[in-house]
Amino acid sequence: MIDCRGTAIHMKIIAITNQKGGTAKTTSTAALGVLLSRRGIPVHLIDMDPQADLTAAFGIDGSNSRLFDCLRDQSRLEVIKVAESLTISPSNLQLLRAESELLTSTSREFVLRTALRNTELSDEGVVLIDCPPSLGVLSVAALSAAQGICVVVQPGGFELQTLVHLGQTVDLLRQYVNPELQTIGAIVTNSHRRRSITSQVVDELASQYSVLGTIRSDARIVYATTAGSIHRLRSSSAMEDYDAVADRIAEWLAV
Repeated sequence: MIDCRGTAIHMKIIAITNQKGGTAKTTSTAALGVLLSRRGIPVHLIDMDPQADLTAAFGIDGSNSRLFDCLRDQSRLEVIKVAESLTISPSNLQLLRAESELLTSTSREFVLRTALRNTELSDEGVVLIDCPPSLGVLSVAALSAAQGICVVVQPGGFELQTLVHLGQTVDLLRQYVNPELQTIGAIVTNSHRRRSITSQVVDELASQYSVLGTIRSDARIVYATTAGSIHRLRSSSAMEDYDAVADRIAEWLAV
């Protein structure tokens, strides 16, 4: 296997993550990918979650996904066109094998970085990685490949506590593996404007992260994601909120 430490990757890569499930992390990845691509920015999505919800959000059949093989062999990623300026590397449950089979690999942190290096993508574009809700091999590989990280948080009693371990992992990766990794900020999802807990979470988050935006609860985006048609969703309060977050991401990309 190739160890790609020191190898330059020109496109910007963002890992979208939270080790806790149910935060609308996948919906956030999908929505931001759609909205950035509508700005004319080439966007490639990578579904690093074996549950393959990002793949399903675009109505793609991931049963024949080769993502595990590409990571194991550090070979060219599969690239499927979803819409204008929007592509995806789909996933399926086979990716679960990575947590065990790549665990003993000496270059496991770099499997995604090397696979991306071997994949023809626009240097002017951005890669958005939907990380699994854990801090195992797949998430570490995603964070090792990324230049930026966005944390997705849903208001709740224990949400901020779950970020402590993530922050420690990110600090270790910066120190030993990926010194370029920047924390872009946090996205607060499933927001209810009248609920005081949302304001409390935002205030507490703001002491540690740049809050990129709050996303209103919206049945339309849930339906579009479940129906595999999020790339066709136009009118939605959540998409309006994500559009403001996409502006912040676009600013980061331009730096």
